[in-house]
Amino acid sequence: MRLQDQLFLQRESALLDAARLLFRQQPWDRVTIAEVATQAGIGKGTVYKHFPSKEALFARLALDMSRANLDELLALHAAQAPQQVMRQVIRHHFTLMLADPILAQLCQHCDRPAFQERLEAPYREQFQQLERDYVNFFGQLLRDTFDDRALSPNDCQYLLWGVEACINGVMARIASGGFEHWADPIALNDYFDRVSDFIIAGLHGQAGSLGSPSANHE
Repeated sequence: MRLQDQLFLQRESALLDAARLLFRQQPWDRVTIAEVATQAGIGKGTVYKHFPSKEALFARLALDMSRANLDELLALHAAQAPQQVMRQVIRHHFTLMLADPILAQLCQHCDRPAFQERLEAPYREQFQQLERDYVNFFGQLLRDTFDDRALSPNDCQYLLWGVEACINGVMARIASGGFEHWADPIALNDYFDRVSDFIIAGLHGQAGSLGSPSANHE
């Protein structure tokens, strides 16, 4: 790699690190490009060589977090027995989001259609590809979990709608700060466990009415 390319990547990494740090010190939606540049020790004009807008910076952070989370889930999937992995993946996904609630807020913001419409085409394409990768991953999880049934792509899609709704609900709860403000606070780990159980029970209930018995189990 050329020295110039190495320096470009180093500056970009410094900008992303600076943004993550600032997001933990003040509301992320109020952080300015100038503040990110100052924190990174880089001129404001140079920032725009890496990120053409603040939305692009937000998008890159959300994409990086989502891609890193998916990589962890893929590794977990590969290391576990197929029949047991669905609950572990869902539960671990919640833990990953809780590890960085500020970026969980940002990911929710970046998932809004109005936000993505303002992005440059390459960023929109990356979000679309990431969505396809998540759908393919969870589709494979469903086929592994219910290998006694021949689930069609449409069957998997219907089941994934429910999973997505539950996962987005958990992300919203994490982004809002959990249950500390409730009169009777709920421990998030208990909440994650119960929601995971709820999703698995719902999947088993719904999958029973979808697909057809696999020839391998007849």
